[in-house]
Amino acid sequence: MNIDFENKTVVVTGGTRGIGAAMVAAFLESGAKVYATGTDIQVLNELNESEKLKSKPIEYLYLDFTSGDSVNGCLEILSKIDRIDVLVNNAGVNKIDTIDEVADEDWDWMNTVNLKGPFLITRTLAKKMKVQNSGRVVNISSIFGVVSKEKRATYSTTKWGLIGLTKAIALDLAPHNILVNVVSPGFVDTELTRRVLGEKGIDELVERIPQLRLANCEEIAKTVLFLTSEHNTYITGQNIIVDGGFTSA
Repeated sequence: MNIDFENKTVVVTGGTRGIGAAMVAAFLESGAKVYATGTDIQVLNELNESEKLKSKPIEYLYLDFTSGDSVNGCLEILSKIDRIDVLVNNAGVNKIDTIDEVADEDWDWMNTVNLKGPFLITRTLAKKMKVQNSGRVVNISSIFGVVSKEKRATYSTTKWGLIGLTKAIALDLAPHNILVNVVSPGFVDTELTRRVLGEKGIDELVERIPQLRLANCEEIAKTVLFLTSEHNTYITGQNIIVDGGFTSA
């Protein structure tokens, strides 16, 4: 099955590393023009000036959901693009603490980035997609939006909320040929996973995953590519769990 994004414009938030970078690479390989966001200005400048990427149809934009000026500036840029076919809300943060230790600023930070951010950018780009009478939106949640564990109160709240937001948005936009879905990865081999769990935690976790391994970023990217491609014409409002069987065990 050939997935072709020729003449399509794609926006990926959190697109400089991990799952986001894998999605950016997959969309580029499939022929898309990509706008990817990140929060590290130095990294963004290096990517935009990279000789390897100069020949590719990609532009990296600064977007920090904790800064109103940054959000407004990025949304203004995206609003001026003639057509946007795909939005992937991937940017996310995590910090673990037991409920009695969660700081107010951490609660606000995670809710702003993980939940309010996707709401703000989807609200803006949905208007453009409605005019086009076409579009695809995928939000990246987590298995911790379906199940949870200790020290994940804030993170699970945001990811559960993102699934609910997805389902509601899907109903709003379905009459306009805009399909909205959410992908909930299990444990993926990323910098964030290794920082949160540590090597010992990962070794113990792998024993509980039916496929006996972490997912790789490209496996998540492939799922997103299908959902946002022309091969998906009738799946909307769904939570696609990609976890190697973890939540079924």
